[in-house]
Amino acid sequence: MLSPLPGCLSRRALASARPLLSCALLAIVTTASACATAPPPPLAPPAASGGAAPPAAAPGASAPAAARTEIDEGGAALLRAEGVDGAFVLFDAARGVTRVVNPDRAAARYVPASTFKIPNTIIGLETGVIPDERFTLRWDGVQRRVPDWNRDHDLASAMKHSVVWFYQEVARRIGPERMQAHLDGLGYGNRDISGGIDQFWLTGGLRISPHEQIDFLRRLRAGALPCSARSMDIVKRILVLEQTPAYTLRGKTGMEMDERSSTGWLVGYVERGADTYFFATVLLGAGSDGERIMPLRRSLTRALLKRHGALPEDA
Repeated sequence: MLSPLPGCLSRRALASARPLLSCALLAIVTTASACATAPPPPLAPPAASGGAAPPAAAPGASAPAAARTEIDEGGAALLRAEGVDGAFVLFDAARGVTRVVNPDRAAARYVPASTFKIPNTIIGLETGVIPDERFTLRWDGVQRRVPDWNRDHDLASAMKHSVVWFYQEVARRIGPERMQAHLDGLGYGNRDISGGIDQFWLTGGLRISPHEQIDFLRRLRAGALPCSARSMDIVKRILVLEQTPAYTLRGKTGMEMDERSSTGWLVGYVERGADTYFFATVLLGAGSDGERIMPLRRSLTRALLKRHGALPEDA
């Protein structure tokens, strides 16, 4: 509340001061209004370079006291023993430790292949293209190389069997404008959708590193992606690969191969008691290596998860 004017202040002095007082009050009101209506600052985008650093603590997650990175030479030996190139990154959230197999490979970006089904599902849900988990697409009758693809699918079965044609149709219905806007908001990899709306994550321009895969998964689990809690909860449910009394394993495979090269992925996280372990495996080879890499995505990832205590030895 303004104090009463002192009795010694003359009417002439008061009249001359009125314009200054009016300006001051207008400035205060304008500033307060701007502060009340200004939007919150946007999420900082991830680093643009392929050499992504280990991610910072996801919003909503408790930050570990002392985060550190360890290079896992023994894990690299496991890859060499199988005759494959690639990388593995594990983030132990409870202890703030990132363990890395082949750091140079882990910092580089690769085509995400079917691991993109995770953000594709979120974007489909957010745009209404996918209304709910019961969403179903009818098979078009075209025979494809994977027998499980040659039938109708709902959302959960399309994720489980990694049905490419299902998610290509989802992407076409989303369209390039909405897809680009949501990818920018999610901060997913290099956000490049060049190469066609139904091909950009397979043979087009989209690229992501193992470190960036883990950053995205951490934000998903923490509920910190810029989308509804409902969309994130649906995706987390359909990502379950294994559920036992001892642990829950969520994840998604990816595989892209042509005559020149093969890129195989398995990304996800393990919840084991109070601990959560986020992981990303990428295996690389020549075009002729694709069939051999496919089963190694799971077997090598499982061996590396056990090596670092994310899975029990008898899992």
